[in-house]
Amino acid sequence: MVSDPSDVDAAILAVLRNDAQLAALMPDGVYFDVAPPGRTKYVVVSMEFHEDFYSFDGPALERTIYLVKAIERDIDGADVKAAAARVHDLLQGQPLTIPGYVHSLTSRTGRARDTERDEVDTSALWQHRGGHYEVLVAPVAAIATA
Repeated sequence: MVSDPSDVDAAILAVLRNDAQLAALMPDGVYFDVAPPGRTKYVVVSMEFHEDFYSFDGPALERTIYLVKAIERDIDGADVKAAAARVHDLLQGQPLTIPGYVHSLTSRTGRARDTERDEVDTSALWQHRGGHYEVLVAPVAAIATA
């Protein structure tokens, strides 16, 4: 089976999109990179870094770091705080099923938190909370040749 790094992205999105608790907190959805216009409570997943490690036989390990953050247009940020905690529960140390790969580890390497003013309504704030998550996977083909 051929491994495709975009399947790692899809696995992260699937875990987050299929969780009822997270959906209740961030009802506008989970997106890769950018949410559609008009959303005010959502989660964004962005790939920050990717690297491949090789052995003499070829690809051996892939390491990807994702920024996963809940975003909410709100003053106090209570829901965004709870959503970031839920994201952590869903990803930290949890197994991922990824076609073409064997999942090794998902772990948070750091927190993310930011607040910004709405460009149109300057009395409104956008709260951002989440973390940087490192995902380590081995292509199935690499394990088969080991």
